Amino acid sequence: MTFDEGVLLETERLLLRPFEESDAEDVFSSSRDPEIRRWMPWASAQTMQVAVDWCTTHAHPDPARAMNFAIVAGDRFAGSVGVGRTDWTDGRAEVGYWIAPWARRKRYAVEATRGVAAYAFEKGIHRIELLAAVTNFASQGVAEKAGFTRESVLREAMLISTGRVDAVLYSLLASEL
Repeated sequence: MTFDEGVLLETERLLLRPFEESDAEDVFSSSRDPEIRRWMPWASAQTMQVAVDWCTTHAHPDPARAMNFAIVAGDRFAGSVGVGRTDWTDGRAEVGYWIAPWARRKRYAVEATRGVAAYAFEKGIHRIELLAAVTNFASQGVAEKAGFTRESVLREAMLISTGRVDAVLYSLLASEL
């Protein structure tokens, strides 16, 4: 089984599409944001060239294992959502996201997460997992508003800019969306 290369997903207000080179400036600009730097360990090392490389190559991994989407609201880049760590045998995958500073508190992360989960369920995934740092209350709020169930705390399961931290494990089953 595999995800579809080049797939476009539409939600009520968003377009989720493959990354393009033209997204690199927005990815680079977002990486300068203190909140993104706090939670995303890649952000502090981001350069314009790294952003271009991400948008043109690294954001498009093996579709059997992962898919990444640029979140577009109207005609503006709003962030990233992706599904990865896919295990087709177990029917399990993990979703992750980040939102540009201007796009926060508009429920775009919730909508994008539900859109990607619906797509993964259509492709045959049974369970989507989501990890959020125990102190990242905004990300936990996204998980809960998207309908995910809090299951447990995993010790030192996540790497953020300050090092390893405990993470809250959430899940959403295909029957729950």
